Amino acid sequence: MASRTFRIQGAAGIKPAFRTAYDLVTGLMRDAGTGYELVLRPLKSKRSIDQNKRYWALLLELSDIAWIDGKQFSKDAWHEHFKREFIGIEELPGGGQIGISTAKLSVEEFGNYMTRIEQWSAEQGWPLMADGE
Repeated sequence: MASRTFRIQGAAGIKPAFRTAYDLVTGLMRDAGTGYELVLRPLKSKRSIDQNKRYWALLLELSDIAWIDGKQFSKDAWHEHFKREFIGIEELPGGGQIGISTAKLSVEEFGNYMTRIEQWSAEQGWPLMADGE
């Protein structure tokens, strides 16, 4: 069985989430006869729509102004570059690599990620959002 996640965002959601989890585990244990683990952790908020719009605006601006060895790169290329540079890499089957998804970042982590991109860009001589966007 794949893992299941039950999100509880208010007091009214506690009982239905635990009832659903209880019913699920009861059925699974009857059929499979094995144990399961229940993990509780704080709900991680995802980045906001405004953060997402600003992020892609940063990358678009960088793709318009940055030149490396006589070449410019797309916002998607910069997106992949910064994921690898500042978040990390994930190994792919067959030996390839991809940057870890920005979707795994909380609102605060994503804000810090954008700040690192802006700092890096300024250090390269390409200050972003200089007009206050």
